[in-house]
Amino acid sequence: MTRLATRRQRFAAIASTFALAGTVLVGCGAAGDATAASSATTSAATGSSTTSTTSTSAAETTATAIDTHYDEDDLTWDTSQEVAVTLADGESSAASGATVDGDTVTITEGGVYRISGTLSDGQVVVAAPEDQSVTLILDNATITNSSGSAISVLSADEVTIFLAESSTNAVTDGASYTVADDATPVAAIASAADLTIAGTGSLSVTGTTNDAISSADGLVIVSGTIEVTAADDGIRGKDYVQILDGDITITSGGDAVKSDNTADADRGWVRVDGGTLSINAGDDGITGERAVDITSGTVTINESAEGIESQALTISGGTVTVTASDDGLNGTALSATAGTGGTEQDDNSLVTISGGTLTITAGSDGIDANGSVALSGGTITITTSGGGGGGNGPVDANGTIELTDAQVIANGTTITSADQLGHRR
Repeated sequence: MTRLATRRQRFAAIASTFALAGTVLVGCGAAGDATAASSATTSAATGSSTTSTTSTSAAETTATAIDTHYDEDDLTWDTSQEVAVTLADGESSAASGATVDGDTVTITEGGVYRISGTLSDGQVVVAAPEDQSVTLILDNATITNSSGSAISVLSADEVTIFLAESSTNAVTDGASYTVADDATPVAAIASAADLTIAGTGSLSVTGTTNDAISSADGLVIVSGTIEVTAADDGIRGKDYVQILDGDITITSGGDAVKSDNTADADRGWVRVDGGTLSINAGDDGITGERAVDITSGTVTINESAEGIESQALTISGGTVTVTASDDGLNGTALSATAGTGGTEQDDNSLVTISGGTLTITAGSDGIDANGSVALSGGTITITTSGGGGGGNGPVDANGTIELTDAQVIANGTTITSADQLGHRR
């Protein structure tokens, strides 16, 4: 049911306004629906002579194809071409395409490198030509650097970090360091190029100074068991973050998952198409400056200031559970100055729930929009304690609130009209 018939006309106008946000998530030139299957190349941890096969993960997304750097072919290669890199304090070794200087191993050419062993105070650097791709197979690799990033990608077309089957890998950076000339982000895994993480092994990443995993371009997580601990942001892709699958646990002092490109109209978005995410965040659980889109998977935000925040926030599938000390979901327009969003005027941001199961426990508003809210599908349960700021209602909006086919329970009451949800400021 709708509040007013004219609300439908206004939402049509808002949908037109957010056509641009749709192009953020829809691939340029892509037509129709495409299946983005998560593939993993499985191999035994026995060196470069190992054969490999390509298998498809059980989790697949049928969402419209979107514009990222990732391609399934990135996860298939000739194992005879793998270059072995063995890490050992003072005794690391590498074949062609890589150099060793003390406890720093530098990849200088495109190719596939199988890395194993331990560096207690060293670094793996990728400094390949800008037109060449690099794959780093972590095969029981432990890398700790007391004075910088543990894995630093200075240059390449794109880099894939592949977690070998049954392998356990760990990466930790140092405390209180800086990166000269901002060559990369400050993070345990820091990349100046597009970054993909895949494979069936496990990876533990500790960002002691700033972020845990950070790309100055795009970041796609295809699969893997990934545990992230960060002083600031857990997983950041400046241009975009796409999660296709994987079992991901994030504990962060700042935002858990983040994309913060405010300069490019088709960038600054986060999309979850599968996998399992468990988040404990000191700030936002998931934030994308331009868009956040959850189509599938299980997202559990156990702790956050605001659970999910974006200019165009859409949940169309999956199981999403949000616990927040402030607002559960927050729709706010892109601001020229980060962090200055939030007014009493309608900023044309839009929160849309069209499917899935959403449970929100919030100290302030369950859903807070500086623009409008459209609840057109799915099952939504909202509990607000009123302990935070703002309107302290199930739904609070500067623009319009529309309820059509969603099943909504707010503070124990079954909602049959948008008028019951909260108020328009």
